[in-house]
Amino acid sequence: MPFNIEQIGTQLAADMIAALRTDSAKIAALARAEGHKLAWSLAQIADMLSQRHIDSDEAQVLARVQKDASESVFASLAEVSRVAASKAVSRALTSAAGIVDAATGFPILGTLLQVAAARS
Repeated sequence: MPFNIEQIGTQLAADMIAALRTDSAKIAALARAEGHKLAWSLAQIADMLSQRHIDSDEAQVLARVQKDASESVFASLAEVSRVAASKAVSRALTSAAGIVDAATGFPILGTLLQVAAARS
């Protein structure tokens, strides 16, 4: 084998972890922001209920609307996570392609990655 699989595996893992750390911080920040929004909304609903501006049925409907809104935000976070994972793997493969192509003396992986990127 003209290249070191252990070295490439270690490099792939390091590149993916680095990319995911960056994107996971973004996801965590969005999740914290949504948690604060939901807490604030529920506090407002509770306050309106305690002051008798709304009844318990209206409070339940408003709480359900807020729950649904938060679920929508978290569903979008799942998509952000998928995109982050895709970027992490692409970055890692690009790095590994350079190592493999240099070791073999042919642009094998680099060419394959370019073809794959063109198709997506």
